[in-house]
Amino acid sequence: MPGQKLKLTFLAFLLSVFSTIASAQQVDHPLNALDADEVSSVVSILKRAGKVDSDTLFTAVRLQEPAKAAMWAWQDGDPILRKSFVVFRRGAKTFEAVVDITAAKVISVEEKIGVQSSVLISEWRMAQALTLKDPNWQKAMRKRGYDDFKNLFCSPILPGYLPGHDYEGQRILNVPCYEVSKSKNHRYGRPVEGVFAVVDVNAKKVIDVVDTGVVPVPAPVSNYETQSNTEFRPALKPVINVSPEGANYKLKGGLQVEWQNWSFHLRFERRNGIVVSLVRYNDKGKLRKVAYQMALSEMFVPYMDPYPAWSYKAFLDAGEYGLGYLASSLRPGKDCPVNAVFINTVVPSDTGKVFPVERAICIFERATGDPAWRHAENAGRDVESRRAVNLVVRMIPTVGNYDYALDWVFTQTGDIKLRLGATGILAIKGVETKSMKDESAHKDTKYGTLVAANSVAPNHDHYFYYRIDLDVDGLKNTFAEGIITPLTLPSVNPRREIWTFNQTPAKVETALGEQSGLWFIKNTNKRTKLGHNPSVQIEMSARVTAPLSPKFSPQSRAIFSNEALWVTAYDRGQVYAAGNFPNQSKGGDGLPAWIASPQNIENRDIVVWPTIGIHHIPRTEDWPMMPTLWREITIQPFNFFDENPALDLNPAFARPKEQ
Repeated sequence: MPGQKLKLTFLAFLLSVFSTIASAQQVDHPLNALDADEVSSVVSILKRAGKVDSDTLFTAVRLQEPAKAAMWAWQDGDPILRKSFVVFRRGAKTFEAVVDITAAKVISVEEKIGVQSSVLISEWRMAQALTLKDPNWQKAMRKRGYDDFKNLFCSPILPGYLPGHDYEGQRILNVPCYEVSKSKNHRYGRPVEGVFAVVDVNAKKVIDVVDTGVVPVPAPVSNYETQSNTEFRPALKPVINVSPEGANYKLKGGLQVEWQNWSFHLRFERRNGIVVSLVRYNDKGKLRKVAYQMALSEMFVPYMDPYPAWSYKAFLDAGEYGLGYLASSLRPGKDCPVNAVFINTVVPSDTGKVFPVERAICIFERATGDPAWRHAENAGRDVESRRAVNLVVRMIPTVGNYDYALDWVFTQTGDIKLRLGATGILAIKGVETKSMKDESAHKDTKYGTLVAANSVAPNHDHYFYYRIDLDVDGLKNTFAEGIITPLTLPSVNPRREIWTFNQTPAKVETALGEQSGLWFIKNTNKRTKLGHNPSVQIEMSARVTAPLSPKFSPQSRAIFSNEALWVTAYDRGQVYAAGNFPNQSKGGDGLPAWIASPQNIENRDIVVWPTIGIHHIPRTEDWPMMPTLWREITIQPFNFFDENPALDLNPAFARPKEQ
């Protein structure tokens, strides 16, 4: 039948534009992440040196980057020397090591005293199993009507640090549980409220069961998966972003990207996820430096409910769990357009091996439907306009109940956008209230929103902290804050007020609140054709900072979120905003410690650390599945070019090739 034939033809077309790149095993660039063979070599080298054994567990086996200056100078064909930075646990002890893979030797091993590394999947499973077997926990569950525990899903989480809890030296996971008997993929919608186990995974035992009283379990949540839903609105006619003539970008080894004057390198790490390095712009034949490296450094998600089962919930997801570790496989045509290229990768496992992540990254061009620039003359009859197309690099880690779309977007007008999309499932607290008309409503919704019967979503924040190492036309840059000042004109002037704009350079490392929000990184050693210092501006769509005092836990562990932007002198060891070991830390590590004795940052190699912040006051529209909420940071050229770099955009796409 013609209609059926058309459907099959269209399906074949969609399948033809899907493309997946297997993990590259040949190391062709010094900044590539360690591949499976290299991870295995690192573990073997440590074993031969007697530093690890078969019971050792690894929380990090990652690339130890070469010197920054050497990477800017590196070219294809130059030697590739490989080193690895390793964090491992032997029993209750934590160690850091540096291994020279090329020379097959251990460079250093150091025991780290008084720290807790990120969680291991084996510890997560241990805490889960220990909870289900604990007689005190079972007693608490029977009090709630559960004699058979097969329909309970227990999800261990890291508790951070709270004063007054005598957990010094212990490695703690708190374990709340959920009723899942009537839910296929909404495991967090029916919490068994008011009770959780406290597990010390070093001691391999449950050390406490906190029970604040029985609370009704919410009713089953409507399943949202396609198979369970029979009531859909009419399907749209296809609206698809495709590249029928092939992609306009080039990939070398799946990791080095060239597109529309941009070039950069990609890496995928267990803690950060995507790391973008060596960002250059081809300005009429001249390769100009823009950024050495960009990555999401840390996430902070604190909940605003004071009750015992909630007060500890303040997560540093990158440092405590790992965004690459939690990366989910992207779905063609849903998570990414049908014209995307998908990159498979491997992530080092707890046991010193690797596990594959299929379609961990997607890369695609997106026709935005917007003009890159436009103007009309002659009463609108003469129009010049250019369509805008962006290049997007994406990953989506699933961090428990939340999914976070992390995008790096490159535009034809010279902008780089770091976009963050939050979706997934709200964290739910079980309550007595079924309706806001109930007498219990005021008490139950004091710290959140009733989103379904017996279900309150507590207020919380999301803070996403990026490390952006900009090298604007070179390594030596200066940070400046833009100030807009009202000016009153003399009385003879009929226009009495205007405003003026000036930039004030920062002399030393600093942290900035929302203030003007006009932030610039400039190269004062160079001039453009018009005599400007080439610069970029940092713009944020949501300059939201934490309103809580950094003196108190858990805010003390994430002091970086109290400011909108930090500026530091470059230090290759300063990578993570909350410090190397945020798990159960007491706070003050990372950024606040680094700038305690501020260094000079004028005309120096500097790094900026901007925050995307969201005060999330839940709404009923967020339930049972939250619509994606987008925020972004823009790195925008500011007198970097001599003119609009997109003036040369072709008014039309290339004609299809003759068959």
